[in-house]
Amino acid sequence: MPNPIAAADPASISLLQLCQISYLNPSAIPAAFPLGWPVPGGGSWSLAWGPAQDPSQANLAYVAVRTGGGQTLSVAVVVRGTDWDGSFLGLWNEIVEDLGADSQQAPPWAAPSDVLISSGTAAALTRVIGMTSGGQSLAAFLAGFYGNAANRQVPLQVTGHSLGACITTVLAPWLQAQLGQQGLSPAIVPTTYAGPTAGNQAFADAFRSAFPTAACYRNTLDVVPKAMAELLEIPLIYLDVGPDILPPVVITSAVVGYDGWLDWCGVSYADIPDSVALPGGWLTPDGSDPLGPWADEALQQHHTTTYMALLGGASVTKGEVAMMQGRLAPATRPLTARTVSNNPAYAARLKSFLAARRVGGTR
Repeated sequence: MPNPIAAADPASISLLQLCQISYLNPSAIPAAFPLGWPVPGGGSWSLAWGPAQDPSQANLAYVAVRTGGGQTLSVAVVVRGTDWDGSFLGLWNEIVEDLGADSQQAPPWAAPSDVLISSGTAAALTRVIGMTSGGQSLAAFLAGFYGNAANRQVPLQVTGHSLGACITTVLAPWLQAQLGQQGLSPAIVPTTYAGPTAGNQAFADAFRSAFPTAACYRNTLDVVPKAMAELLEIPLIYLDVGPDILPPVVITSAVVGYDGWLDWCGVSYADIPDSVALPGGWLTPDGSDPLGPWADEALQQHHTTTYMALLGGASVTKGEVAMMQGRLAPATRPLTARTVSNNPAYAARLKSFLAARRVGGTR
């Protein structure tokens, strides 16, 4: 693992800790509070709304308030990523949210006509904004909070990891519009970790323009942020790193096939400009993992604890991928039956094919 980046700050570390808590069993989340700020004098977080889930348990969100010295210092809306330990219907809906990128639509807030987001992301946003806790929706809770004149200057953080990060990029402008309709204009600051792209170039540019101080963290060795704007970089991500592990043929085929499908559908995606690249380091995958060494490395690189190490902070949970790996451990048929690891000839052909695919693609 490389040294953490020098630019890391307590706010980014603290918000990632809140993201880690979101992966706990919903009944265990309240017991995780109060949560102290990472450095002295920064107060502590307390749970203020939620945790709330949609009926299928696909998505979860909560609101935490940070207080210190008798003052409210900030508010954070936290959106959970994909939950591999939830209900079957919830997991299915999350997969649709993650992979439902083959069609796009206008976002549910006022935006230029060329701004488009994926239908899967739009469905996730609909579920999140429809959640209630204590009879209140998220928007109603925040409107009540900022309706108090004493809270008007309190910054509103919006954060999430993985799918939660993707949702954050559409939830922030939606909240901005909803609160604006009520004459409320808190300073909204999104912070995302490991997020796949939610929309096209116009969306990415509009997001950066609306939230110039947003921090979007991406581990350079994490495959998830490469969906959907940089899909063809996924099969080669670990070449020239560690032992040059290549993905199983089934993964490469799926990536190339889906990239071609997006081309055929005529959709395109773009990363948020000025995202923060965290320089990832090789984590030595477990070759005995049922999914094989490439997938194990990919899971480790996506882990919230890996992002925390890159930021130089301390994790408050064991991490969501550890729970996922525990669930997959009983698998009896690994996906790596056709391994191509450490095959220079195959790697050369794959590089050539993907280079040609990038030139020939329409996205």
